[in-house]
Amino acid sequence: MATTDILIGGGRVFFNDGADSDSGGVGEGYLNLGNTPAISVSKNITEIEHFSYNTTAKARQKDLNIVTDVAMSLNFTIDELTADAWRILLFSSASTSNVQSGSSIVDEVATAPVIVGRSFFTAESNISSLVVDDDAASASPFVAGTDYELMNAETGEIRTIVGGGITTGMSLFLTYTSAAKTRSKLVPGADTSIKGSARFEFTAQNGSNLTWTILNCELKPDGDSPLSSTEASEVALVLNILTDKNTTPAEPFGAVLHG
Repeated sequence: MATTDILIGGGRVFFNDGADSDSGGVGEGYLNLGNTPAISVSKNITEIEHFSYNTTAKARQKDLNIVTDVAMSLNFTIDELTADAWRILLFSSASTSNVQSGSSIVDEVATAPVIVGRSFFTAESNISSLVVDDDAASASPFVAGTDYELMNAETGEIRTIVGGGITTGMSLFLTYTSAAKTRSKLVPGADTSIKGSARFEFTAQNGSNLTWTILNCELKPDGDSPLSSTEASEVALVLNILTDKNTTPAEPFGAVLHG
């Protein structure tokens, strides 16, 4: 046994959205899906077995296997949850930028129902210098800590206090300053099939490196995506490899370079 062939190492998956051979597009470039704590190659073959009766042995004996289905996939987990990763997990279309320029907001009307003891939110996030009143020209605003609490300045969460001066159903006007911020906007459920091409790079600590180029594939979340406050949140993905017999008939599942 050659100890140099014992394989220990790790891999990374790169996905080029829209570059599948079916659509013929060049795609958006290879996206590094980030750290992959676990990865495996799945191979599924379905066969039909045929038996013939042997009169000497007085038993049916298998004389033929016919392969009817062949499927291959990469199954892996990631723990770097970028906007692109969330786009895949939520079946979202391409993300867009949500730009908050940062400004002084004067007399913004609270849009959510005002209910005593419950929260509502400002239209913009990362706020400061909050003033809450029930009249756009009021000289006597409500008092923080008595009538309301700013629960989270980053999200703009305001909660009314039971027993304070704010009552259920009241119209409130919000004056505050917001900081500049740009976020990615995703639309969940807009794209249930994300197809493209892929590249799997395995770097060996012991053994040989390999590169698997895949010209036609589909990327999907695999099961639930648990989010944890006590450890790194890991989510599972599956890269279903689709045959590409029209473009490269000799390499229907791509090609692997080993060594």
